[in-house]
Amino acid sequence: MKPLSLSPSERAILEILERLAFGTEEQLAYWSSYHVSTVSRALSGLKDMRFVACEKGLLPHIWYLTRKAGRLFQTALPSGLRKSSGAVMVHTVHRNQCEMVLREQYPSFRFMDKAPLYRLGLDPSKGEHAGFHDQNIIFVLLDDYLMGSDRIGAALKRPHKKRPEYCDASGALTWPDVFDYFFIATTDEVQMKRHRKWVDRKGIQAKFLCMKPVWAF
Repeated sequence: MKPLSLSPSERAILEILERLAFGTEEQLAYWSSYHVSTVSRALSGLKDMRFVACEKGLLPHIWYLTRKAGRLFQTALPSGLRKSSGAVMVHTVHRNQCEMVLREQYPSFRFMDKAPLYRLGLDPSKGEHAGFHDQNIIFVLLDDYLMGSDRIGAALKRPHKKRPEYCDASGALTWPDVFDYFFIATTDEVQMKRHRKWVDRKGIQAKFLCMKPVWAF
């Protein structure tokens, strides 16, 4: 039996999926700097080795690591032993897309995993993401599910419950205590106009980002 071995492109794809959790071929090409055709071949090989799987109900497909890859590379999968829901996969892919768009303005920007945010005393809820650009924290409220505009105020005012296994500081933080820039990102222009109107009425300082959705449902 021929021993399994990974090509540089296959190894790169696995490392990127470990960070992103879910991604499309285009996103994997962006982060790996390989051409999409090379990424496609690498994914095919990794799928044959049962290191990756894809959600075929959507086009473009969403790729993710399998349990086998998680065991081999000693990395936790997003939902543990359960398969993540389609909604979680779609939102994560839109988060990736948001990250790529923000990097056009903030070249060093990357979203943080939850663990570093827990260590800061934060506990992100649905649609709440943050990352560093240089020494600045950018907080993004990502709406790809037609949220109500009052969710913006709730996200900013909510006191975060600290996780004692990560952070032992006293007092409860809110997002405005830590971020330097606040973005509201949407995948729908009508939603962006609605949120902008609400924010202006409330006197909240925010930047807006409207992205093209990856899928048209």
